[in-house]
Amino acid sequence: MSEDHAPKENHHTDETAHEEVAATTPPKSAFPPAIALAFVIIALLGMVIVMVLKNGKLVSNVAPENLKELQAEVDARRAELNRQRASMGLSPIEGGSETMGEVANRLKDDADALVVLAKKFEGLIAEKDVELTARNAELIRSETTRKALSEDNARLKAELQRALVNGSDADLLRRDLADLRSQREALSAELAELRKKGGVSSDDYAELKRRFDETLRAKEFFEARVKELEGDLSKAKLFASSESELLPAAVELFRNLRLLEGKSDSDISTSYSSLGVQLGANVLHTLTFATGSSTLTPADEDVIGRLVSDLPDGDLLFVVGYASETGNVDSNQKLSSDRATAAATFYSGVKRPGQLVQAVYLGQTDRFSSRIPERNQLVEIWRIRKK
Repeated sequence: MSEDHAPKENHHTDETAHEEVAATTPPKSAFPPAIALAFVIIALLGMVIVMVLKNGKLVSNVAPENLKELQAEVDARRAELNRQRASMGLSPIEGGSETMGEVANRLKDDADALVVLAKKFEGLIAEKDVELTARNAELIRSETTRKALSEDNARLKAELQRALVNGSDADLLRRDLADLRSQREALSAELAELRKKGGVSSDDYAELKRRFDETLRAKEFFEARVKELEGDLSKAKLFASSESELLPAAVELFRNLRLLEGKSDSDISTSYSSLGVQLGANVLHTLTFATGSSTLTPADEDVIGRLVSDLPDGDLLFVVGYASETGNVDSNQKLSSDRATAAATFYSGVKRPGQLVQAVYLGQTDRFSSRIPERNQLVEIWRIRKK
């Protein structure tokens, strides 16, 4: 005898959504123009210094007017360089009062500072890449979730439409049955009246008897058909083998219960309290079972029978089956569903037409006791109030 466990779900990555998101990923940032310009200017200044060191008479051969133009160009370039250096947080380059050694040292310091800045920019770019990758992954997950919810919504709408159609057929048959009952009562009254008078001919009596018998046969047919449709509708909704088959009122409660596996007792207690506030759901009774058994005891049936008078029409009796973790997983899954179905079937047989019931299983668990497996062999009977 085994206790069993709910099947695990498979999660698939939406490749199409991934490609769409990946296509929107911006290219890496280009190398900052200020650093590039600074490198160019430093290179030019280095060339000038080398030329001056090699030929001290270079300036003496330049005409005064050309010297002024060169000086103006140098000043303009120095001003532009200082503006760029200021934007990068570097000190400005002074006039020609510096010695060649000072200039060389300053250029080396600037080059080191630029290398540090370049590495810092590379680090920032890498961080941005990581952030973009995380956002892309989140977008892919969101798109996958959206599509799954859309499919669930479409499936639930289709099932609701089928249920409404079946319900309308049952209402039509009930009206036809009521009409036939009225006709039967009228014919019975007419036949009784004619019998009292004693003046009815044998032909009239035979015709009335034939019509009466036809009405009885039609009544029996429609009564059987109504019961058949009601039975099919009840069976279709009585046990939900997956979330997609649940009644709309039970979906949110089922999802919350499934998330409680592995939580602490305090967290479970808090969650149960919040379910009462948020969903109008609370546990009415807990039925326990022997190992490997799904049979209701007379005491269990008495508890379920009393619920008929306690619950108003429109409220949903939601029966959740569990099994302990001992034994075979597949057998435990069937055992937990059999336990929930047994309780729901008994309630369905004694309830009023306006009362709702549905059963579902959550498989094997140790949520109710990790040390005593038998305490997990149970059925929770929830009440979900009509909104």
